[in-house]
Amino acid sequence: HAETFINAYAAFLSKSGKVTTPRNVEIIKTGTHRELEPYNPDWYFVRMAAVARKVYLRPRIGVGALAHWFGGAKNWGVAPQKFQKAARGLLR
Repeated sequence: HAETFINAYAAFLSKSGKVTTPRNVEIIKTGTHRELEPYNPDWYFVRMAAVARKVYLRPRIGVGALAHWFGGAKNWGVAPQKFQKAARGLLR
């Protein structure tokens, strides 16, 4: 299933040492709809594994479609929630 594959591939990516994370990975948000950075310390590898799975399942998928897939609702306080795309720079 998807979750077991993503977790296993993320563990492989983090153990392999072939992928370097950005310097500011501790403070990066995954999109404008988030208030804080992810709680999981290996979130960057999990996101890479999820993107790799999506690209494998849909080979011609683009950055915009991935941003839409990983997006979510932004809390505007008392105003209604509105959908926001994920950060496209992380998906590249």
